[in-house]
Amino acid sequence: MKVPLYILLFKTFHAQRNKNRMHMDEFNLSPGQPKVLRYISSHNECKLKDIATECDVEPATVSKILNSLEEKGMLIRQINPRNKRAYQLRLTDLGASALEKWNVHCLEVEEISLQGFSDDEKEQFRNYLERMYFNLSGKEIR
Repeated sequence: MKVPLYILLFKTFHAQRNKNRMHMDEFNLSPGQPKVLRYISSHNECKLKDIATECDVEPATVSKILNSLEEKGMLIRQINPRNKRAYQLRLTDLGASALEKWNVHCLEVEEISLQGFSDDEKEQFRNYLERMYFNLSGKEIR
């Protein structure tokens, strides 16, 4: 019997997540924090709602993540004086360094994941995943 696609996706997602998470302590990061850091690194003035939408999590979760990152000294958060609903968020050197190391680690895991794939297969795979995400969320991956 052929394994259903949803099982393949589920198992692959968990295998990759487990491979990534086993090293999170090395970067002083917790689940959810890297994607928030990544968003903030390119959006210095943003609303909590924008982070939540882009990271596919609830605003309350983003609030907890921001608090934790601020406590770790990876993030500086101030209310935007021109827009009280927006934050002025800035990564500290510690936050930028953790994100950079995390990105390198994730690329290493990606390389392991795609061993034996040709460049064309990698591109096709990316396209399939982008289309699946759009079909499920109605959003383009940026």
